[in-house]
Amino acid sequence: MEKGLIQLYYGDGKGKTTAAMGSVLRAVGHGLKVLVFQFLKSPDGSGEVKILKTLPGVTYMDNTVDAPFLFNLTPEQQEYFADLYRAQFRELCDKIRSGEYDVVVLDELLDACNLGILPKEDVCRMMEEKPACTELIITGHRYDGCDISPYIERADYVTNCKKEKHPFDRGEGCRDGIEQ
Repeated sequence: MEKGLIQLYYGDGKGKTTAAMGSVLRAVGHGLKVLVFQFLKSPDGSGEVKILKTLPGVTYMDNTVDAPFLFNLTPEQQEYFADLYRAQFRELCDKIRSGEYDVVVLDELLDACNLGILPKEDVCRMMEEKPACTELIITGHRYDGCDISPYIERADYVTNCKKEKHPFDRGEGCRDGIEQ
């Protein structure tokens, strides 16, 4: 790819991961090489993973950390899982710096930052040092009290997926094929 930019999809509304996966399909349709990693999601939990792993040109890097909701853990348990994620993030950064991929999707990266799993400085450095030919797509939520302005400032595209109404508000859970 001639020039890679940074896309950021954030907010409390549906559509962040969906937008990122649509970009993956578009990229693959044009013969581009894609790397996908999903933070804080169960390695086998999302329907898109089954398809991503079969697409030519897509490298789906498995999330080897099957962590429960981190806010339910003790500080010691949180640090244990954070260390595992930081190791995976270092591996991701090496893959990004290689320049091998035209498009890189880091799904729920903002959540990993907002929860203190990944240092903000490390993520900002990765955004700044990505190869000029790599398109970087980042998704996640904006938590109250968490400043995501450094990511917004570094992004070229910024989309806020704002929830106005959602079935979760009525207590309905995730549906296979729709929310997961």
